[in-house]
Amino acid sequence: MPNNLIILSESSSFPWGMAASNRVRNLAKVLLKENWDVEYAGLRGADIPKDKKTKFSSIGKIDNIPFIYPGGFTVRSNSWWFRRIDDILGFFGIFIFFIFKKIKRKVECVIIYSRSTNVVKFWSHFLHLLNIPVILELCEWPLAIAETSGKGHKNASHFCEDVVPLVDAVLPISSYISHEVYRISLKKNVYIPSFQIPILIDNVYHTSRDSNFSSDKFLLYCGSIAYMDIAKIVVDIIYELKKRNIHIPIKFTGREDNARITELKLYAKNRGVLSLFEFTGFLDENDLFNLMRKATCLLAPLPENLQSQSRFPTKIGYYLASGTPILTNAVGDVKHYLKDKINAFIVENCDSRQFAAKIETILNDQELSKNVGLFGKDLAFEKFHYRCACLGLGEFLRQVVQNYRNS
Repeated sequence: MPNNLIILSESSSFPWGMAASNRVRNLAKVLLKENWDVEYAGLRGADIPKDKKTKFSSIGKIDNIPFIYPGGFTVRSNSWWFRRIDDILGFFGIFIFFIFKKIKRKVECVIIYSRSTNVVKFWSHFLHLLNIPVILELCEWPLAIAETSGKGHKNASHFCEDVVPLVDAVLPISSYISHEVYRISLKKNVYIPSFQIPILIDNVYHTSRDSNFSSDKFLLYCGSIAYMDIAKIVVDIIYELKKRNIHIPIKFTGREDNARITELKLYAKNRGVLSLFEFTGFLDENDLFNLMRKATCLLAPLPENLQSQSRFPTKIGYYLASGTPILTNAVGDVKHYLKDKINAFIVENCDSRQFAAKIETILNDQELSKNVGLFGKDLAFEKFHYRCACLGLGEFLRQVVQNYRNS
């Protein structure tokens, strides 16, 4: 009989979100193949724009993965009051949901996808009361974020040093986080089993880049406008290209945020490059992936700080899988996989002038660019496809459950 696992999150917005939602989907897919039944439970409504084309349901199934939002809210409201109601109903709904699953013996373990101290701490204690082991998915390391931003250090330290040791295993996305978990385990004198899972992709690219290739050259950056430091680096790159008399447009995707977009537009206007920017807003997966395939180059500048060292952006996997050449810099796990002019274009530092020089190379040597894109695509499916990157995860979780029951 299959084992039963529930993925619990307040932030991944499965199945309608992007990076976090895709990661949940890919983790679930590999576990389904390794004889686990997987269900997603949302603590609150999905934090995504609500459009009229999408049918939102609080209970459903996609890719053979059942999902439920027990609070009844499928999409997070803009109203403060409705958000609080969503939080309350979601909390009690999940509470009842787990008790029901335990009574029916339909849950062997739970993966929590969150970096909220309160979420991980409370639900770890509650699930342990039900004799259910907890595995924590770690896609970011709060202490690295706090060190980079200069704020929130106390809460980040509490999460990393006090909350992480409460769980029964972790699934870190990067080598940096793996090392930090090991450091915490030594400091707290507690064993924390770890199974590192890099960025994950699936079979999203069924057509080759050539069949969708556009003769119109443009750069593409896919990312959140919330990372304003990166957004401004993108503007600086376009400015440096302009100084080289290269006037290539750039499409900037991501969820609309009027205040931040206004700030970025002003920055681009002062640099004299606003006319080269097109802000597409939030795109569904198919439109986004098609845009990746048609682009001349995909930008992924990563600031040289602890947050970048600890992260491993999911978009790099999908960038690579598109067959379009990716341009990024050597920081964190990126440098372990990507090699300059072989499967990606890499600059040594996150410097707009270095990025501009590489883009000039990409534009002037189309044969090299095409080959780099193809080798990048090969790398993506060899190293980051969920069937390869997660092999053994199901057995690891079975061992965690067995060890928990024997302890």
